Amino acid sequence: MGKNDLWIAATASILNARLLTLDKDFEHLKDKFVSLGNIDFTIE
Repeated sequence: MGKNDLWIAATASILNARLLTLDKDFEHLKDKFVSLGNIDFTIE
């Protein structure tokens, strides 16, 4: 996990905010530290 992703996850956790992401980088933190939502963004 990159340093910037760590800051994002920590901020979402402390604010009890839902973390929305386009990728799976935060999946291992789901339901343990953050509420996670994935956005499906496909270009056709």
